[in-house]
Amino acid sequence: MDLILLGTACAASGQERDNTYLLLREASGSTLIDIGGNPLGKLKKLNLSTHDVKRVLFTHFHTDHIYGLPSLLWGMWIDKRTEPFDIYCEAAEKQWLESWLSLMRTGEWPVAFEIRIHTFDWQTPSTVWEEGDVSLSVFPGLHGGVPTVGIRAVCGEKVLVYSADTTPNPLIRGMGPIDVLVHEATTAEQGLPAHSTLSEVADYYDWSRVGQGILVHLSDGEPYEAVMAQLPVSVSSKLTLGQDMAVISID
Repeated sequence: MDLILLGTACAASGQERDNTYLLLREASGSTLIDIGGNPLGKLKKLNLSTHDVKRVLFTHFHTDHIYGLPSLLWGMWIDKRTEPFDIYCEAAEKQWLESWLSLMRTGEWPVAFEIRIHTFDWQTPSTVWEEGDVSLSVFPGLHGGVPTVGIRAVCGEKVLVYSADTTPNPLIRGMGPIDVLVHEATTAEQGLPAHSTLSEVADYYDWSRVGQGILVHLSDGEPYEAVMAQLPVSVSSKLTLGQDMAVISID
């Protein structure tokens, strides 16, 4: 499986970054984690067709994490998709999502493929999808009371965890060994409600149990490099600032 960082910016976006969203690419197809800016252009850069995208899992429904959905669906329609497209979301958001799809007039294009909505309870850790030795699970995030889930993806014996928007999360700290941890760091050291700082991420987790840490949801003008330089080498050697379109192999 490959992890592709389609965007790495905070909600305010960035001069060189799009809003944070991810793509998991594996042999049977690709999974989007949220949908930010220019999904069709990003797929083209990866030489992926919209037909390769089988599903999206929304971590929460703040605008910066969902606004690319209309563009993606329009591209699928242009590409004459007929295969069903699966959307996974918090149960309480299903009615809103259905209303949004109706406002997009997907029935008038008309969309020739079924849009299937699957729900989960954001407060209950659960497996939402699995096929062969690949699975996706959700667990509660800590995003100021906003229904938000983090993601745990397992591919064979490898484990990828994505924090989503959150303060440092004891559920992540309590997990077994993690090969790749993608964690938000909206600021470098100045605290922001419902989000994490680089300093907090570095201090909170046991990095001896994490193979690699990738920081996303980044803000322009923050002194990330200066804070990183002050960290113990045992921590800083594990951490990198995510870059848009970076590809990380999870083998």
